[in-house]
Amino acid sequence: MKSKVNMGFLPKAVRAIELIERFEVAGLLHFSTGKTREMFEIPDKPELLLIYATDRISIFDIVLNALIKSKGHVLTASTIFWLNQFNFGAGDHLMAYGSGIDEFLPKDLRGDSDLQKRCLVVEKAMVLPIEAIVRGNLTGSGLNDYKATGMVCGHELPPGLHDGSKLPEVLFTPSTKAEAGEKDRNIEFDEMVEHIGGDFGLATKVREEAKKIFSLANEIANKKGIVIADTKFEFGMVTNKSNNTVKLALIDEILTPDSSRFWPFQDEYTSAPESFVKQGVREWGKSVGIKKNPTIVPPEEVLDIATKKYRDIIQRLSGMPLESFWQTEMKIDLAA
Repeated sequence: MKSKVNMGFLPKAVRAIELIERFEVAGLLHFSTGKTREMFEIPDKPELLLIYATDRISIFDIVLNALIKSKGHVLTASTIFWLNQFNFGAGDHLMAYGSGIDEFLPKDLRGDSDLQKRCLVVEKAMVLPIEAIVRGNLTGSGLNDYKATGMVCGHELPPGLHDGSKLPEVLFTPSTKAEAGEKDRNIEFDEMVEHIGGDFGLATKVREEAKKIFSLANEIANKKGIVIADTKFEFGMVTNKSNNTVKLALIDEILTPDSSRFWPFQDEYTSAPESFVKQGVREWGKSVGIKKNPTIVPPEEVLDIATKKYRDIIQRLSGMPLESFWQTEMKIDLAA
């Protein structure tokens, strides 16, 4: 069955047409396309999805006309790394990763080490229509709000803060989840409650879980010489088919270089440092006016540096090269 999902927002060079056709011929059903990921339904497991992380990269909500080698590998490994670090009340929707995904794949897709490096099998979730953003340092859209109002999402902050300032406390600063072509909008907690159907208790649990996970992650990252300045989580409601109960779960990518700002560790910053990963690509994008010319292809040197930085961040966090992480943590046979 041919996918009916519209990929028109993606540059032709980075569309996953061949991948989708291969998966559908093998027996999977294309479910949706995102900026970075392709998702597939597993016909004999309708409650599950297979998520494939591509090497696409986006800046300023624009998917670039280029691929960054191994980026999808790093995004998947990063999510697995963090999920294996700690337990938390909300839980997650992960069912299988690494070599374990073969149990859920059609026969023709089993034993493919590249798929094992890129794919996660997860429970389907009813996604909450907000971005759960947590901040430990002031930068990005939070800094813009602070400059305009002295506040970020209803949190009043002391005067004199600058780009990179450590916040007096970890802040939960939710935003809307924008449709294609729109921008996310920072909102206060009360508006978030409205966005998720007026459930104050659920909103409170999302806030507390997001702050807890962020703080635990920063404790781990700080020991590796890294500060997580801010991050974006997504949460959803997952139904247990066996007893028909519903639980809140952490979903999608978790503390990856795409969803987080990773900085070199300092107790305080005089200005925001360069991010470990995407900053160079963003600076290139600004220099060429990418918002007005979104089809421009980044030069190879920009892509090569980005590749190195993506791989470097997972090595810093895990304490091992990506290849070793695949073997020891994901049980992937690299000779396959």
